[in-house]
Amino acid sequence: MPLLNSIIQPLSRLGHFWQEKANSSIFRWNLAFIILQISILAWRFTNLPSQVPLYYSLPWGETQLASASALFLLPTFSLAILLINNLFSISLSSTNSLLARILIFTSLAVSFFFFITLVKIVYLVS
Repeated sequence: MPLLNSIIQPLSRLGHFWQEKANSSIFRWNLAFIILQISILAWRFTNLPSQVPLYYSLPWGETQLASASALFLLPTFSLAILLINNLFSISLSSTNSLLARILIFTSLAVSFFFFITLVKIVYLVS
């Protein structure tokens, strides 16, 4: 029975967490931004040059360039941050609801900014 309780308790917290309207709608917006990123890449990938500017923090020139397939890092990192932040926020929701909410909004902000970055890169070079 302790094994069953250890499985049921996190699932119960997960259900309560997603029943809050703000949490579920932010998760949907996150997924929408990630799906849009993947859709834009799939739609415009053949029109992209072999090298695209991606690393804007590096000095100007060839050091900023990456292969076009490296643009898939943006939706991949968006999805990873979404999953990690949501797992942490689910575990923190019962003890620290403010931190859980901050994590959820942070993942939304990251997805949004990665989406904007991807759109600017794709339409800049194609």
